[in-house]
Amino acid sequence: MRGTLMGIGLAALLLLPSPGRAQNPGSRPAEREAVIANETGLAVREIYLVPSTETDPGPDRLGADTLPPGGSVRLRLGRNQPCAWSLRAILADETVEERRGIDLCRSSRVTLGDASAPVREALVNNDTDLDIRELYAAPPGAPRGPDRLGAETVPAGRPHRLRLGRRRDCVFDITAVMADGSEVSRPRTDVCRNPRVTLADPALPWRDLTVNNRAGRPLGGLHVVPAGRGGALDADEGWGVDRMGNQVAPDGSSFRLRLRLPGCEADLRATYADGAAEARRGVNICTAPVTFDGSGIPRPPERPLTLVNRHGARIEEIYVSSSNEGDWGPERLPGGLGRGERQTLSLPVDCVADLRVVFPSSGAEERREVNICQNPLVSIRPGWTIAARLDEGEEDDGPRPGSVRLRNAARLPVVELYIDPPGAPRGEDRLGATVLGANETLDIAPPEGGACPARLTAVFRDGREVTRDPLDLCAGIEVPLP
Repeated sequence: MRGTLMGIGLAALLLLPSPGRAQNPGSRPAEREAVIANETGLAVREIYLVPSTETDPGPDRLGADTLPPGGSVRLRLGRNQPCAWSLRAILADETVEERRGIDLCRSSRVTLGDASAPVREALVNNDTDLDIRELYAAPPGAPRGPDRLGAETVPAGRPHRLRLGRRRDCVFDITAVMADGSEVSRPRTDVCRNPRVTLADPALPWRDLTVNNRAGRPLGGLHVVPAGRGGALDADEGWGVDRMGNQVAPDGSSFRLRLRLPGCEADLRATYADGAAEARRGVNICTAPVTFDGSGIPRPPERPLTLVNRHGARIEEIYVSSSNEGDWGPERLPGGLGRGERQTLSLPVDCVADLRVVFPSSGAEERREVNICQNPLVSIRPGWTIAARLDEGEEDDGPRPGSVRLRNAARLPVVELYIDPPGAPRGEDRLGATVLGANETLDIAPPEGGACPARLTAVFRDGREVTRDPLDLCAGIEVPLP
């Protein structure tokens, strides 16, 4: 008997936890969790999950996230939590789905949507040449509802699995909004009989186009529309979507595009990284590559600007650029301008321009926003950068009345000059043994009793000819050559 009691006492002692020994992990309360599966066919924007005894819905368990169709999220609820919970979900179309008395002890998985209904989905094939930016699916006659893509897009030529959730209906109106804002619809599509939906117009065949960038600058955008539909060069209207997206084609590169167009004739507009643009209209894209070389970029007209060096030193470099440009551009007078010299430049810039001169010491002076249309003569003298008049001391009375003044604005002399009546054969050279040097002027009037209209032809030393036909010899104006 004593031995039995002692054995029982010893067994009891062995069952007691000894000091410092860890508790059995199985004795700790388990952490409660819920797995929410979205089978509604719509994105879930908000989820509220609280014990059934709570009246406050609590915080949105998704926060800034959303739960996409077909997705699931695991929510950790903490320890010592009850079994019964209430759930409230707000979908993308503002509808609300509520569940009460959910027993998370029996199953931690909660399915949003009719669990007894089959899962409906469709494979949407974007067989167009544009990205899909919005996609809608709704029963016939019902409102379009929310965009099924959310922040996604479906690239051209790619498929997309459209999850419609657990539903008993099969027929849907499917509408895609393309990148250019146009819509492609497939009404009354039976996704039970045919779950594949192709978005394309079979009357528009695919065209393969090779584009060459030879413009001397990066190509940042390309618009292609059927011939005759292209809008104004400086307007986006009529040009559709940018076919390059976020891609940039460096100068000298080539790339290929696949387009759906009704015919081979197309209007194209290239936009460059510096903001310039050019268009090619009525181009046959089926027979040859399309090359953009910058020749179609609108350029401002050539504007004459006479510079006189009244400074104390020679001017080594001269820069003139439109005030809206980001850099100075090329050096305009490689030969420089000596003290007291005068030179007339012909510049493809806007009226409002910036001027910069650099001296042999590398010192530079600048004058910004000069209207060279109103101030075609600039005297570069000490203080010219802040002077009220840029032509001070360089007044010119102009050609005498009843004549014109020819100014050689080129770097080569004029070696022959012909002035003849319009339509008459070329007569004798008016310069003879002399020449009209660079930046030199010559006043010409009609012969005694002669008519004012004339055809003028100037021949430069390199053989280049420039013609002004007709030219009013009585106009009293200065005519720059070339």
